[in-house]
Amino acid sequence: MSQKQETTSEEKALEGALSPIVNKLIDKNFENSGDKIATQMAPLIGGAIREQIKSQKDDIVDALYPVMGNMISKFVTKSFEEILEKINNQIQNGLSITTLKRKIKAKMKGVSETELLLQESSEAKIKAVLLIHKESGALLCKVEDDNAALSDADMLASMMTAIRSFVNDWVESNNQFQELGEIEYGGNKIIIEASGYSYLAVIIEGAAYTKTYEKIRTTLEKIVLSHGKEIQNFQGNFEALDKDSIEQELSLLLVKKETASEEKKRKSPLLFIIPLALLLFLGYVFYKDSVDTKLQETIYSHIEATPPLLPFKFTVNVHNQVATIDGRVPFQYHKQLLQKELEHISGLKAIHNKVAVVPTLSDPFQVSANIAYLLQGVNITQKNNVTYNFDYATLTLNGKLTNKQTKTKLLRAMKNIQGVKTIQDNITIPKPNIDVHLYFQRGATTLDDTVQQTLLKIINTIKNNDITTALELRAYSDMIGSDTINKQLAQKRVQNIQMFLEQHGLKNSIKIQIFDTPPPHVNPVENPQKARCVILTLSKGNK
Repeated sequence: MSQKQETTSEEKALEGALSPIVNKLIDKNFENSGDKIATQMAPLIGGAIREQIKSQKDDIVDALYPVMGNMISKFVTKSFEEILEKINNQIQNGLSITTLKRKIKAKMKGVSETELLLQESSEAKIKAVLLIHKESGALLCKVEDDNAALSDADMLASMMTAIRSFVNDWVESNNQFQELGEIEYGGNKIIIEASGYSYLAVIIEGAAYTKTYEKIRTTLEKIVLSHGKEIQNFQGNFEALDKDSIEQELSLLLVKKETASEEKKRKSPLLFIIPLALLLFLGYVFYKDSVDTKLQETIYSHIEATPPLLPFKFTVNVHNQVATIDGRVPFQYHKQLLQKELEHISGLKAIHNKVAVVPTLSDPFQVSANIAYLLQGVNITQKNNVTYNFDYATLTLNGKLTNKQTKTKLLRAMKNIQGVKTIQDNITIPKPNIDVHLYFQRGATTLDDTVQQTLLKIINTIKNNDITTALELRAYSDMIGSDTINKQLAQKRVQNIQMFLEQHGLKNSIKIQIFDTPPPHVNPVENPQKARCVILTLSKGNK
């Protein structure tokens, strides 16, 4: 046997003899000095766990999962139970204006009501607000919730200032210029909003959203604007600060939308339901009325788009999308045509066709054709311009005629057309232009054929237009020969003209004027015949 084998054999024998003794000593030492052993082994266990995670992470996960999984499950379950209990309490409040507003808000945002309730349940609850002086760390002012109960707010302010200074110094040492924004501890959070010489430390519970930060910034802005100078000059004298005003601004951060006392005073939902129901009913009535009005307009447009129905008058009433139509037509064909044209209107539930068929009525197309035929003859033969509009049984005439006699005959003829009951006369007759020059030979006083024909036309114009006012006869001289003889010739000429007018039935009064000179703008030497004339006109101001 070699020396090496002898040594191994001795070690085994020694190990077998000492093992029971050493194990007993270790057990006894652990019982008597357990705390000391735990203290000595703690650093080793931490290092061992880290090494185990690096090399065999899956084994660690499998080993801890039964314990950690069960613990996490219990935590999540408990959290959801609290949230659901909160939601159930809100739902059990019954129908209220808040509930209705939440439902409307959920519809507008396109989310479920449950999501909104979850959001409301997780909203931040501000427990306390501290206004702290930056330089000294002094607590300038504070407000807190009834349940906050800050035992030593001054110490908290000093601690916050120390933490903030430490963090800001460390950040600046790394060439970064940022303020400490918030500190989290447990389920709470401290939001820090700083200004030039002070900052707000807001202690909240729950999740803080953008609106919470905006509300905090707005409050600090108001305080700085109103009390910035006082805070800047603060040297430890709290009496120099208007604490009441500052506390009033800070307390607005604690105000909720609806307090518990306000919930108790909440009015009965019926006070909101009845006006809402009335509003809905009025909206429904207006909606139905607008639908009926639109259908009525559609029916009238269909009638106007159907030429055979245009000459007739129809009254259309629509109620609850049911149309009632009254009117008169000459043939059953028109009534059936009306029914057929309206049956295809969308939204119309029923048609009560109460249109009466009156056989004695004339066919409006035939009546209109007779009117047009008669007017065509009057317009062509006498160069008149008369138009018409026929709205069944009522005829409207517009335009001009040359004389009143033609107008009388036209109106008489229109009244004789079957189907025309009423005539609206808008025809005008222009004032006739009567201004004629009657010329005579030298020394003559008799009326030649040309003068007589001219006078006959004047007589017809006066009679046809029923002109009853006076006429004027002005006799002029060519100034050749004796003035006395020329005056006698002029007198004889107007007497002959007057006699001719009276013989042909003209009863108008006649005014005579004798002049011993030629008419204005006539040279008796160059035109002696034009100087020997009689001018016939209507008196001024007469029709």
